[in-house]
Amino acid sequence: MTSTCCPRPRTGFTLLEMMIVIMIIGILSTYLVVSAPNWIDKANMTGSEANMKRIYMTLLDYQANHNGSWPRDQGQRFFLRPWKDGMVEKVEQQAKMYFSPSEPFADILADAGMDEGEVTIVEWLDDWDAIGPGYTSYAGFTTGGDRSVRGRLRKNPGSTAIISDAHMIHRTALIYLTADGAPHRYQRADIEEETGLSFDDGDDIQVGPGCEIEVLQTVSND
Repeated sequence: MTSTCCPRPRTGFTLLEMMIVIMIIGILSTYLVVSAPNWIDKANMTGSEANMKRIYMTLLDYQANHNGSWPRDQGQRFFLRPWKDGMVEKVEQQAKMYFSPSEPFADILADAGMDEGEVTIVEWLDDWDAIGPGYTSYAGFTTGGDRSVRGRLRKNPGSTAIISDAHMIHRTALIYLTADGAPHRYQRADIEEETGLSFDDGDDIQVGPGCEIEVLQTVSND
C-alpha cells in the first residue's frame, strides 16, 4: 500500500514576496501623496460651483418677488440680499453656501482675529452693517459706478459675472458664475499668461473694477 503525503500548508510570505508588497505599497503611497492635493482642489472647486448655483437660485427667488429685478445692492450685499430679506432659511446649512470649501467660515473668522466660539455663522451673516472686504469667500455683482454695467445683466447675461471667488483661493482655477446661472473655471495658467502674475511667487488677483481680467470687473468682494 502506498501513501500520499499532503503538502504542508504555507505559514507565511517569503522574503521576496514581502519585498514586492512593500514596493507596491510605496509606489501607491507616493502616487496618493502627489495626487491628493489635486483631488482635494477639484472637489473644492466643484463645491464652490455648487454654492454659486444655490446662491443663484436665491437670486431667482428674489427676482420672482420683485418683478424680475435683480437686487440693487452691490458687492457681497448683492447676493446676500435674499438672506437679509428673510427669503433664505437662516440656518447653518444654508449659511455655508456663502463660504468656499477652500476658504470656509473658520478661515474668515481667523483672518478677522476671531474663532468660531465667538460668533455663529448665522450671526455673522446677520450683521449687515459689518459687511466689508473679505466678509464671505465670494464677490458679488457691482457696477463700479458705471450705471450702464447693470444693463449687461439683461443684454449679455452669459458674459456678465455676478458671483466669483474673491481671489485665487483654489490651486488650479478661479470660479465665477454668470448672470445666466452658468459656472465657469478661469484656469490659473490662463490667468498668469494674461496678467503676468505668478501665483507661485505669492501674487494674487483681486476681482472688481480695474481687474486685469475683464469678465471679473463686474464683481467685488467689498
